[in-house]
Amino acid sequence: MDNLFTIALAVQGALWIRELVLGLVHRRAGHGGEDAVALGNAMGIITVLVNVAVWLLAAILILDNLGVNVTALVAGLGVGGIAIGLAAQGIFSDLFAALAILFDRPFRVGDTISYGTSTGTVEHIGLKTTRIRSLSGEQLVMANTKLLEQQVANLRRIEERRVVLNFGIVYQTPPDLLEALPGRLQAIVDAQADCRFDRAAFTGFGPSSLGFELIFFVTVPELEAMTAARQAVGFAIVRRFAELGLEFAYPTQTTFTAAPDGRLIDPTQIAERPR
Repeated sequence: MDNLFTIALAVQGALWIRELVLGLVHRRAGHGGEDAVALGNAMGIITVLVNVAVWLLAAILILDNLGVNVTALVAGLGVGGIAIGLAAQGIFSDLFAALAILFDRPFRVGDTISYGTSTGTVEHIGLKTTRIRSLSGEQLVMANTKLLEQQVANLRRIEERRVVLNFGIVYQTPPDLLEALPGRLQAIVDAQADCRFDRAAFTGFGPSSLGFELIFFVTVPELEAMTAARQAVGFAIVRRFAELGLEFAYPTQTTFTAAPDGRLIDPTQIAERPR
């Protein structure tokens, strides 16, 4: 009776553990949305792994309680597991990376991501690779392990976009106009829809210009809205500068003529030397 009770308890416990783990995975797959298909494809191998682990543990517990020396069995299973793990190291690493992607969800199918020097839309998350459609049209296939080793930016989860505009003003600009420029730039940004002003400030003395920086946020995530707002702000700046008489700087070089004592000389007043 003791032996039967031990066997029944181990089997019942294994069944409970198995159903609990698989139930959690099924629940995750049921609420996965776009990832439900990928999780469903992974359920087969997840079920095999759970069954092997649970029933091996149950068998070892039963044999141990029946008085069988399981030391050699456990040692053999450990050595065999290490051998299998080393032989299939790449496969298992990609498999667990795929499970990490599916459960942790750094990105989903349909998300636009940027990694390394590539940007594209995720089309499929497999057990070994992830397929990504790049902006130029080709399909990129990345091993899950290699993909998670990089810094991945999920562009779909952007809530607002930051825009930075740098430009230069000529040195001949009056100081009063320079001091009033940040406020005028803020008024231009505030007049645009879905734009939030951050700051506008003088950044330094350039070789041929007085540098300024304008930073604002577009409060909608769409890329098209950001490009339209950046264009509208840029055109408004050009129009406003034309009204105020402000000139954009561009790379220039001025040559001055000086006398031996250092005094500047107007080249138009220099008499032509005889030949």
